[in-house]
Amino acid sequence: MDTLEYANKKIIIGMITIAVSALLLGLSGGYYLTHTILEKTVLTEMIDEGYVLTTDATATTEDIALGKTAYSNGELLNGTAVVFDTSGATATSNVILQGKTAYVNGELIVGTLPQISGRTISPTGKPISFEGGGYLSSDLIVKGDKNLLPKNVKKGVMIFNIVGTYEGQ
Repeated sequence: MDTLEYANKKIIIGMITIAVSALLLGLSGGYYLTHTILEKTVLTEMIDEGYVLTTDATATTEDIALGKTAYSNGELLNGTAVVFDTSGATATSNVILQGKTAYVNGELIVGTLPQISGRTISPTGKPISFEGGGYLSSDLIVKGDKNLLPKNVKKGVMIFNIVGTYEGQ
């Protein structure tokens, strides 16, 4: 027997009980007594069968995960919330690009990693230093020189990892 058929039989039996008790106890007294008893009995049976009252539910479609459904106030709701598990994320603000955001362990993190524009470096006789701790957003170019060849560097001298072979004057 399906649930609707079961519920309908219970309702019919309840209506007959109300009618008989109304005749025996008087219309209003019989109705009140029977209604109270039936309400508790039917609610208990429904809960035992797995039914849940949703009249006090406050969920909205935004509270329910996308692809899931739930009843709220007797209405079937289709979830729209996109839920991601970020509990395994390990990023921190200093490794997220400045101004960008990400969720880590359920918290919104705003990035602080600065963006560094690429540049061209010309070799000099002194070291060139660039501050670290940023994201290189374009190419870093180190200029070469087509004349920086071993034959153009004095023998035994090393310039930028080129060992000279020139023995002239």
